[in-house]
Amino acid sequence: MSPYLLRLVAACLLLAPVLAACGGDDAPSTTPGVITESPNPVPSIGGPQQQPAPPQELSAEPVEPSDGAIEIAASGLQFTENYLHIETGQAVTIRLTNEDDVPHNLRIAGVDGQFGTEDDAVVTPDQVDPGQVGELTFAPAAPGAYTFRCDFHPDTMGGEIVVGDATPIPAVTPTPADASSGDDTADTPAE
Repeated sequence: MSPYLLRLVAACLLLAPVLAACGGDDAPSTTPGVITESPNPVPSIGGPQQQPAPPQELSAEPVEPSDGAIEIAASGLQFTENYLHIETGQAVTIRLTNEDDVPHNLRIAGVDGQFGTEDDAVVTPDQVDPGQVGELTFAPAAPGAYTFRCDFHPDTMGGEIVVGDATPIPAVTPTPADASSGDDTADTPAE
C-alpha cells in the first residue's frame, strides 16, 4: 500500500467519530427570542433554579394572555404590567412597547436562574428604541417563577412570569441609598 493511501485511510479513521458527532438534526431550535426547552434542564427540582428577585414591585394582579399574547409597556422607567401568569407548556407572545424616551428591552432568565446565559429569552430586537415594539415567544416546559428585567435598567425595571401554580418571588425593596445611587437613564445594557 502506498504511503499516500495509508495516510488517507488513517485520516478517515480519525475523522469518522468527529463527523458522526456533528450529524443529525435533533438539536433544539435556536430561534432568537424563543424558549421552548432549556439546554440546561434541571430535572431534579422539576423547574427553574432559584431566580433573582425582580427589582420592581409586582403588579397587584397577574396578567393572563389574551389571544396568545401579553402586552407590556415600558413607561416611566418601569414595566406597566410586570406580574404575568401562563400555563405550563403554553406558548405566549410577550410584546413590549417602549413609551419612554430611552431604549429598553425585556430579558427572561431561563431555568438556570441567571441573566445573560444561553437559556434566556430576549425580545427582538434586543434594543427597543422609543416608540418601537419588540416581542418574544415564551413556552416554558416546567412550572415555576421566571424573572424578567430590562438590561438597560436592571436595578429598576423587572417582573415575573408565574408558570402553572408556582408561588411568585417577592420583589426587592430598594433602600434610599439604592434609589439614589444609579443612573436610571443608562443607554447600554447590563452584562
